[in-house]
Amino acid sequence: MHLRLSLIVKLTLATSLILVGFMGILDYINLKNFRKATIEYAISNADQLTEIINQSTYDAMMKNDKASLYLMADRIAQSSSIEHISIIDRSGKVVFSSHKSEIGTIIDQKNAACIFCHQPNNTRLFSPTNNSSRLYRTANGAEVLGYTKAIYNQPECSTGACHFHDKDHHILGVLDITLSLESLRQQSHEYRMQFIVMTCMLLLFIGVLITFLTQRLVDRPVQRLVQHTARVSAGDMDARIPITSDDELGDLSEAVNDMTAGLAKANEELKEWAGNLEHKVEERSQEIKQMQAQLHRSEKLASLGNLVAGIAHEINNPLSGILLYASIVDNDKRLAPSLKPDLERIIAECRRCAEIVKQLLEFSREALPHKEAISLNNLLDRVVGLLQHQPSFQNISIKRSYTPDLGDVFVDSNQMQQVFVNLFINASHAMPKGGLISITTSQQDGGGFACVEIGDNGCGISEEDLQRIFDPFFTTKAEGTGLGLSISYGFVENNAGKIEVASKVGVGTTFTILLPLQGSGEEEQGGPM
Repeated sequence: MHLRLSLIVKLTLATSLILVGFMGILDYINLKNFRKATIEYAISNADQLTEIINQSTYDAMMKNDKASLYLMADRIAQSSSIEHISIIDRSGKVVFSSHKSEIGTIIDQKNAACIFCHQPNNTRLFSPTNNSSRLYRTANGAEVLGYTKAIYNQPECSTGACHFHDKDHHILGVLDITLSLESLRQQSHEYRMQFIVMTCMLLLFIGVLITFLTQRLVDRPVQRLVQHTARVSAGDMDARIPITSDDELGDLSEAVNDMTAGLAKANEELKEWAGNLEHKVEERSQEIKQMQAQLHRSEKLASLGNLVAGIAHEINNPLSGILLYASIVDNDKRLAPSLKPDLERIIAECRRCAEIVKQLLEFSREALPHKEAISLNNLLDRVVGLLQHQPSFQNISIKRSYTPDLGDVFVDSNQMQQVFVNLFINASHAMPKGGLISITTSQQDGGGFACVEIGDNGCGISEEDLQRIFDPFFTTKAEGTGLGLSISYGFVENNAGKIEVASKVGVGTTFTILLPLQGSGEEEQGGPM
């Protein structure tokens, strides 16, 4: 398992390690200086002590009273801080020692106590006192300070009656004192322990202080940044970090807030673009579906138109003969009156068949449109004038909302008149008890087409039938041929236009027709895109 350390722990550990290293170095330097100072103090004490003994030696020598000198030295050696005192003459013989076994022994000339007299060219003969001291360990491992001081031949000594030394002898002997450094070691240990305790307390205090300051000044702002990023990643673009300082973390918080605001703006733009793109894709998809449906319908109408044209031609000739001879027989006086109603029925049905054949021929699009520039508003008024007095329009109100400055459309007026007649008649059939037909003209955005909307508040068309409304021979009427809207669709396409329908059962139906305006160039392009 991976151990994760927080920022506070890392900073505290790093600072503590630095402080421990610094305190260790400081402890070493302090301890070394303390030891040096205490040793110098011990040497100074030893020097004072030897000076006292040396002076006592002088007095004893002047009185020739060595016993009192040795007695005094022996009493001084009883001190707990003194390990050993010895007096050595010029020849290296121990004349006095606090260790009785050494009295009378000869000291090696290489011994530190004899080096003052016997080392050639001795430069330490009149050296400072600290040059005559030495540190070493005894056989039991105790650290001691040895201090050696020369006993000089004073002028008073060479002239005294008791003195047997020659005046040319500068040194008569040496005084060697060994001081115990156990108290020094104990003091050093206590000082070191006090320093360690103080260091630990200081580290603890600094650690707590650093933890508190880091938690307040660093960890809290960092945690706010982490929480902020989590909220932003969760989609909360309104989140902001409170700025509580004017340092680098405050600048970072302000920069993160600016970044969040930029992300929020970019996110809104992306959403807007996505919505627009989705809307445009949906529009294009609908347009493609409509274009596919129109293409499929056009192909079907074209194929069916070729077939219908051939059938209409083939039926039209015998049907014309039947109608001709039936009319002749009907006018013949030899016809029995009882047969006349039947013959008139034959003539009416033949004429009905002839009308169907005519519609079939129109559906086949054999007649090319003769386009001209006409006023769409005037054309609609003319159609309304033809139909508004028909019996089926007695209970129907017609509301016209024209755009007055609408330009002329470039279409075949006869074909478009038939289209509008078919639409008005279908609207009247959808409102057998009366209703309202609304006619609205306008100019489509872009200025290339005029738009006319013909709506009613009749029974409406079901969604299932709405998909087949322009199919040939599809009708919901008992006596309909199903060719009216198909012919209207063909006429609108022949005139480079477009026809659409929207309907809801029980609400009504609205037909929308787009026709090219004069000079728009759409008449050569084959229809609106």
